[in-house]
Amino acid sequence: MREKWAKYIAIFTGLLILSLTVVFAVIQNPVKKNTVITEMGTASPPDHPIATTDNLNHILAGRQIYKQNGCQLCHSIAGEGNPRNPLDNIATKHSGEEIRDWITGADTLKEKLPSHIYNSKQRYKSLSQDDLNNLIIYLQNPK
Repeated sequence: MREKWAKYIAIFTGLLILSLTVVFAVIQNPVKKNTVITEMGTASPPDHPIATTDNLNHILAGRQIYKQNGCQLCHSIAGEGNPRNPLDNIATKHSGEEIRDWITGADTLKEKLPSHIYNSKQRYKSLSQDDLNNLIIYLQNPK
């Protein structure tokens, strides 16, 4: 009789450990919802993931602009770059126009940013509108 109870307790304990492992794995690794550009300046979570070739081309172009301009020296995306100023989920915090202002160091940010950062952002005003738009799309969808 003791052996039978020992087996039941061992099976129950194993199942309990397995279920707790699954619960903790789900808690620690939540499923991320994709975002899609609905119009320049906004990002919204879709009912289902949508990927178009056009969006992908903009995202890839924006990623290249991000790398070419050395943005990773001050910022990080998905753990790559300077972790001090991460840009992950930036689209959930700022609109496309606000992101544009932060990239180019708009006059409205002069009081919010230290002068050396504000001055360094002024060089991004020379980016073409297409490059700037692609960079914003990439920041809104950094997959």
